Amino acid sequence: MADDITTGPLLGGRYEDLIESMTELARNLTEHESVRDTLESILALALRSIPGCHAASVTVLDAKDQPSTIAATDDKTRELDRRQYLLNDGPCLDAARRQQVNRWNLAEAEQRWPDFTSLGEEMGLHSYLSAGLGLAGRRLGALNLSSHDPDGFSQLDEDLITLFTVPASAAIVVVGRYAEARDLAAQLEHALRSRAVIDQAIGILMAESRCDADQAFATLSRASNNRNMKLRDLATEIVMRVGGRPPSQPSDPSA
Repeated sequence: MADDITTGPLLGGRYEDLIESMTELARNLTEHESVRDTLESILALALRSIPGCHAASVTVLDAKDQPSTIAATDDKTRELDRRQYLLNDGPCLDAARRQQVNRWNLAEAEQRWPDFTSLGEEMGLHSYLSAGLGLAGRRLGALNLSSHDPDGFSQLDEDLITLFTVPASAAIVVVGRYAEARDLAAQLEHALRSRAVIDQAIGILMAESRCDADQAFATLSRASNNRNMKLRDLATEIVMRVGGRPPSQPSDPSA
């Protein structure tokens, strides 16, 4: 009952600021092209909307559940995250792995995360609020808020942080898709380069042996197997033997 009495006036006093923050967030999500800029805007709005918050960061989990910080409000917060990752334990990692919200102060956390509690004391951190980030059953990371105050976060703040988790999760998914697209592009570039040198080697064998392309490719494949060499490496060797220099690369279509 006491919580209801205190939460009502607090929410009323912060309602306009919250609406303004959500409006700005919606605008940022449509205007920012950079995912990192979007996440930094989310952190800035969280700081403005949650008065006890003095710093914030976004943790992401890779495919092997290894954490890293993709955005933070300051270098000290990045260092706090880094050292928590080295401990491999703490409220941020717990929230990310369990997909839950963790709200604590140092006294409450000491039994559960003693090493991180010592780290928090060392860095002047006295309370922490972390919410797991996920989408469609996939664990993505956590949104982390910290405070210098012993009781920097309330139940209301715990409810409000969830307003920022959906756009933060969506931004992380975009990062993941960009990385996948970049890896695919690199693989396609490598395949294109391999195909180009193999085609050059086939042309050389056709001219030397007076055979067609299929026969030349069969000859190249047999030689590759017999010498236990990759097809591309053998093709490069043939092209360099004839031309005296590395094979030419595919032209850049954007040039």
